Amino acid sequence: MPAADLVFLHSNYDPDCRAVVDKHFDGYWTLQYGESGGVCLDYEGRTRGPDVCATLPYGEAWFWPAYPGPRIRFRPGERGEWCHRYAAFQGARVARWVADGLWPEEPQPAPGPAGEHAERFDEMLGHIRSGDRWAHARAVHLLEGILLDLAEARASALRSAPPTEPWLAALLDDAEPNFTPDYDAVARAHGMALPTLRRRFKEATGTPLHEYVLQRRVARARTLLGETDLPIKAVADRLGYKDVYFFTRQFRQQVGVPPAAYRRSRQA
Repeated sequence: MPAADLVFLHSNYDPDCRAVVDKHFDGYWTLQYGESGGVCLDYEGRTRGPDVCATLPYGEAWFWPAYPGPRIRFRPGERGEWCHRYAAFQGARVARWVADGLWPEEPQPAPGPAGEHAERFDEMLGHIRSGDRWAHARAVHLLEGILLDLAEARASALRSAPPTEPWLAALLDDAEPNFTPDYDAVARAHGMALPTLRRRFKEATGTPLHEYVLQRRVARARTLLGETDLPIKAVADRLGYKDVYFFTRQFRQQVGVPPAAYRRSRQA
């Protein structure tokens, strides 16, 4: 991984955070994780607190992003502090995350147990502090894994919420991880030209159609690689890939490491 691909600027863990932040994030991004406590959060005058974080109770956990653009403010909620972790970074890799729909633009509840994310975040922070080449690569890997989990959770919520249009409901049902897309055929099946389908899908979901399908496949591949002993080719076959080398290339582009290296890192 080129050194300029992603650079960690600073990071921290504070179990009793009382920080007050009010600023533009100029040229860098941060992923914030509140494991418990309460946070009042506001993006350029659009208060999130009453809906999302101001009354966040102990035992619930949230991720929220900070990024160039809006003025972002957050401060302790009613409880007076929260258990806080964050990492700040910049580099070309972030642009790819944004383009691929991995970057969250809104606060998001942590999918699954809060402690699991705390452990992963702490592991990432340890690698960031270590600072050597391999630790840096592992930190990037862990960060991208968290973003993939968040993107998958957003996609899952989208599938479970009743879409307002029947064509979108049918398409989301079809877009399973082993879905081998013939986008022209999909467009015809839903009575649209392909450019119209692509445009309407992105408008409805915030993610390009091909990226949505790819994210679903990669998320499922990560599960199979981490939880089964299936050979790499069998994983590719199960996900509808006819060429294991093409699967390996797509997986590496999305995750940053090839499937075999990802499996070894999960088993370490």
